[in-house]
Amino acid sequence: MANTNFSLQPEGYNIEEVDRYIEMLRDEYQNAVSWGEELETKLERIENSMKEAGLYVAVEGDNQDEVITQLFHQLTETVNSTKSQAEIKASEIIAAANEKSRAIVRQAMTHSVELRTENTTIMENLKSLRKMIDVVLEKGIQ
Repeated sequence: MANTNFSLQPEGYNIEEVDRYIEMLRDEYQNAVSWGEELETKLERIENSMKEAGLYVAVEGDNQDEVITQLFHQLTETVNSTKSQAEIKASEIIAAANEKSRAIVRQAMTHSVELRTENTTIMENLKSLRKMIDVVLEKGIQ
């Protein structure tokens, strides 16, 4: 803009050049306003997201570095808290899984003992039956 030159006419600056320049300035101004409105909308969305996440700190004056530091600390605390909660939940899940697996193993062992006992009883019954059959066969053959 500082290097803008208009050609001179006998009655002053070239009106068409000045009008084009003013139109260009108007367009640039409108673009700047639109861009500023877009930035404000984006900033509002970010602020709302930060509020929802519990990470919002109002910026007053020139304390941007302080705000960034506070947000960083809050974010770090949130991450650490979430990590701790996840570790606790993971420990609870592991403990529950271990208890469930121990219960399944106990059940399997109990069932195994029951099957062995049943098998022993069946084998004894088969031996008794064999003896009876042998006695019947001996008496029948004589």
